[in-house]
Amino acid sequence: MNREICREALRTAGLLRPPWLAQAFDTVDREAFVPQTVWLPVADEEGRWSFVDREADPDAWLRAVWNPHQSVVTQLNDGHTPPGPNTGDFTSSVSALDIVMRKLTALQLDPQHTVLEIGTGSGYHTALLSERVGAQRVTTVEVDETLATTAAVTLTSQGYEPTMITGDGLFGAPEHAPFDRVISTAAVRRIPHAWVEQTHDTGKILTPFGTAYSNTGLLGLTVDGHQAQGRFIGSSAYMWVRSDRPTVELRVPEKPTRRRSPIDPAQVLSGGYLQDFAIGLQVPDVSYSHRGTARDRRVQFVDEAGTSATIVRYEDWWEKDAVTSWGPRDLWAEVTDAFGWYESQNRPHITRFGISVDSHQYAWLDDPGKPVGNR
Repeated sequence: MNREICREALRTAGLLRPPWLAQAFDTVDREAFVPQTVWLPVADEEGRWSFVDREADPDAWLRAVWNPHQSVVTQLNDGHTPPGPNTGDFTSSVSALDIVMRKLTALQLDPQHTVLEIGTGSGYHTALLSERVGAQRVTTVEVDETLATTAAVTLTSQGYEPTMITGDGLFGAPEHAPFDRVISTAAVRRIPHAWVEQTHDTGKILTPFGTAYSNTGLLGLTVDGHQAQGRFIGSSAYMWVRSDRPTVELRVPEKPTRRRSPIDPAQVLSGGYLQDFAIGLQVPDVSYSHRGTARDRRVQFVDEAGTSATIVRYEDWWEKDAVTSWGPRDLWAEVTDAFGWYESQNRPHITRFGISVDSHQYAWLDDPGKPVGNR
């Protein structure tokens, strides 16, 4: 795998249609922005992420860099994990080229636009933006000081000197606003009002978007005064903006209630990422995780406030004690209600959903006048 093979794959998939994007792909040296040691999102037999060292295996490193469909992970656990085969959460990466090109095409970027980028990472995405509008029109924000420092050195070495800020991207960059375009390289659950306020009227915001239940959407918004709204233009899976990560500290009562489940959990939880995303829009503060063995499989739901939790058994879901709930909410009831609504709407595709942001944020189906979930 090399640049030429990758380029042909992207071109054949229709991902280099804008001439400027094809030129930027040819001009920016992706290899310069990828560290010498990286992880890949592929686990070995011991459950550790695959590790690639350029010095030890240069061919494997090049294949990773130019694989158009796979990200290259540059950091685990916020930088607390040293290089080498290991486990942990991905906290920074050089994104897969196919989704990068889809996002940049969807941004509808003109040469005169000013751009705010949330999440500098390695700086590769920043360089692509700079090729379109000039680095002087790009402001990029990175929360991680080490990543920001490394990206600044790399960008300068490659001839790019955008405005760089180390800080929380959810606050934007008010001293450099307003912007024509805001693009995030990390997922959020709530659109920061700062992004809306710092974007010109008719300007666009493009960001990965998810809920505690499912992190899957790619959202495009158009700004109108102090408001913004738009549809999901497709799916994407990105790491969370650090300050918007779902976190839960359970504080549930000791005494639970028990009942039977009205439906096989597999029917609700094995429908794929698009189904999960639609359910998540209705229960955005609920997350779930699986527990137990294949013969004693269970799923646990918790709410973001940490006041409610529910565990559902798979094997005998029809028994009167298959669902155990703590706290004021029956989270399985909320999830199954959301699933039933999704089915009743003939399983709408993600592109039929949208988000409106004014004094608050809400999701809708087909039209802003048709909200879904709790508005």
